[in-house]
Amino acid sequence: MPLLSSLKAGASRNNNNKEPENGDVIRVNRGLYSHYGVYVKDLNHVIHYTGATGPADFNGIVRETSLNEFLNGAENFNVCKFPENPSELVNKLPINNGGKVFQLWQAVKAARLKDYHLYSGEETIKRARSRLGEGGYNLAFNNCEHFAVWCKTGIKDSSQVDNILDIITYLLR
Repeated sequence: MPLLSSLKAGASRNNNNKEPENGDVIRVNRGLYSHYGVYVKDLNHVIHYTGATGPADFNGIVRETSLNEFLNGAENFNVCKFPENPSELVNKLPINNGGKVFQLWQAVKAARLKDYHLYSGEETIKRARSRLGEGGYNLAFNNCEHFAVWCKTGIKDSSQVDNILDIITYLLR
């Protein structure tokens, strides 16, 4: 189970008409993957890893763009929810009946929670803007989800990458 997978639940803006708040992490479904960013309400902008010339440019940098550019043709997005207390996440980690690789992976995920801090919307945006122009995009270690979750919680985490690692460690047990 991905460390922060329980946080990725949220209702589509089209289903309940809930607009995101300043500093919320939002997610748009792109089919095979999801794209994440930090919402800036007063400007209707999103700070996220994207290409320098737009979504089709795969040399990712942190940019502040319009919500429409972030959506890139999608009609809706989800607002990600984060618990106040990280112990809620520890209790969601699976009970460990797997082999040593699986047990080690679960221990790594639990240890990452020590750095968890839920930042306010304003703090989240300040953290996101502090990284504007940053390159170094890496699909496995520094992607848009790692960035957005770090801005909100102080933890670089990607449930999408964790899902793949969970499958690999399960197969190796």
